[in-house]
Amino acid sequence: MSDCDGLQPAERLWTPWRMSYLGGERPDPGCVFCRVQETDDDATALIVHRGEHAFVIMNLYPYNTGHLMVVPNDHRSDLARLSPETRAEMAELTASFTTGLRQALRCEGFNTGMNLGDVAGAGIADHLHQHIVPRWRGDANFMPIVGSTKVLPELIPATYAKIRADVARQKSGIDEVVLVAYDPAREHVLLDSGRLPRIEARPGESSWPAALAWLRSRVATADLIGWAGPPSTAADASTAPALAMGVTPGEAPMVSVAVALSSLPTEDREALEASLNRRSSH
Repeated sequence: MSDCDGLQPAERLWTPWRMSYLGGERPDPGCVFCRVQETDDDATALIVHRGEHAFVIMNLYPYNTGHLMVVPNDHRSDLARLSPETRAEMAELTASFTTGLRQALRCEGFNTGMNLGDVAGAGIADHLHQHIVPRWRGDANFMPIVGSTKVLPELIPATYAKIRADVARQKSGIDEVVLVAYDPAREHVLLDSGRLPRIEARPGESSWPAALAWLRSRVATADLIGWAGPPSTAADASTAPALAMGVTPGEAPMVSVAVALSSLPTEDREALEASLNRRSSH
């Protein structure tokens, strides 16, 4: 018997989406940051904000939960070759999103900075970008040191939805979110007075805890799935952001998706259809 007698066997941490990255696969040629700007579906691209000279995107292979990158629209590897306006906007976005991440994720600190050039560790050296990495006390535990494994407690679509919903609220000035709450089979949705539920979040507070608290007062269990509104290049200034939730109904009234699509007002029907389209595309 070994010195480890009596210890519990190690748990397996399944992260299959990382295999293409670990295997060195690069299916799409060219610059990922230039290519992603051409999409019309920000949620799929994980873009949380588009500005005049720069945009903010989630890192698909994050160092920590909520890892964002502030990226200039222009393809530049040298910081000095960016316009003063671009550098100023990137600095403002970095400041704004550290505030926003504290609100959405309740993080306690940040690592921010750039890796300029291959020798400095830049994964995409030709198109510079500023990292914003949320930190929590105790997040650098024994796992990365002993096991060379980073534990991320939340799936990326759920983290994206938390951040994007608050960004969309800030853009639109609407302090509410629309909930598309599915049962486990995703065949029924929860309605509130004949509409998709609308949850108001107080200014300065994040949307998803308010949505979760509202749901948990009515259903047996509730968890955030992801999504945060229409798959467009920017949040519609007149439309509240939407969150997709998974619930165990309990006594809450649920209706079939087909019935909901035939009876909901236009705005709610479009939100439900968008959520269904996102489900079928993954």
